[in-house]
Amino acid sequence: MVFNTDVATEVVKYARIVSEAGFTKGTWGNISVCFGDFIYITPSGYPYDLLKPEDIIVVDKQGNKLYGSLKPSSELPLHIEIYNNRKDINAIIHTHPVYSTVISLTVSEIPPIVEDAVMILGERLRVSEYALPGSWELAKNAFIALGQNNCVFLRNHGLVCVGENLHEAFIATQVAEKTAQIYIEALKIGKVIEIPQEHAKVLREKYLTSYKQK
Repeated sequence: MVFNTDVATEVVKYARIVSEAGFTKGTWGNISVCFGDFIYITPSGYPYDLLKPEDIIVVDKQGNKLYGSLKPSSELPLHIEIYNNRKDINAIIHTHPVYSTVISLTVSEIPPIVEDAVMILGERLRVSEYALPGSWELAKNAFIALGQNNCVFLRNHGLVCVGENLHEAFIATQVAEKTAQIYIEALKIGKVIEIPQEHAKVLREKYLTSYKQK
């Protein structure tokens, strides 16, 4: 296998973008790209501001390390589970933003409340069942709750967003955190009025089939 510097550079770029956006602190969170049969993933416990392309770990889809001197992220099972079951996904961003984490503590889902979230993320944004971080149980629980959506909240943990590429996964992260904040603030005022389910379905389908750039 030839190490692809361009792919690794893209992972490093978005690791810094995510950190600068405040979606994660210190060495928490992880980012990966699926490139052919290989997964390029950030190393475990390594500061994002110090990352270089050569620090990115490459594994196969069974988790066998093929490149890198550092340990891959402890959440590697999560990435493997999603890539092996969602062929439309080539990028994953796992973060710990404040409002998304509050959602992970308090509710089972965010219903369809704002149009951009429904279109970009999915009709109902679910919270997965709790499992220990880094475990295959967490990975499987996350995938079940993710379904065909582009985000899932990990119970008592944080947020996972996916996309065809890192740009799409990052936009999903931004929209998920904004939607979490909107939902929390709306609940403080009173009853939340949902988008009718039949309209939510139309919005999501429109985004996937015509609105989204190919």
